[in-house]
Amino acid sequence: MECEGRAIHLKFETCQIGAAEVIGVLKKEKVLTLATCADNRVTIRPMSHINVGLDIYFQTGYDSLKMDQIAANPRVALCVGDLEIEGTATTCGHPLAEQNAFFAQAYQEKHPSSFERYSAYEDEIVVRVKIHLVRQWRYIDGKPLIAESEFIGA
Repeated sequence: MECEGRAIHLKFETCQIGAAEVIGVLKKEKVLTLATCADNRVTIRPMSHINVGLDIYFQTGYDSLKMDQIAANPRVALCVGDLEIEGTATTCGHPLAEQNAFFAQAYQEKHPSSFERYSAYEDEIVVRVKIHLVRQWRYIDGKPLIAESEFIGA
């Protein structure tokens, strides 16, 4: 069965989603889903993370596909809880480097087995995602509503 290439554009009412609500979801959830894209190839994977305010941090192997894609295109998308997030990823050095002491402490508290297993690897790197846009579907009185906020420069 073939599908037609027609786009359907529906209009929904919108409202704002607050930074405190986003931060609460990021703190509560242990795993997010990270999507990266380069050369017309999109990949997605679960990631353990921490956050400092609206900044999201995770660690990964420097020689991984996700890092190759981030190097080519730092724009990423994430899902955490019921939030859709768009942002820009940058590298921050090794997880145990002095400048990442805040990361090591918070990551070890939230993900002790992952910290113990991977953080000392020589090729591990911390990645920070600076959030640009957060979106969440809500239903009020049975009607769909999109809660959406931009956090440029937050």
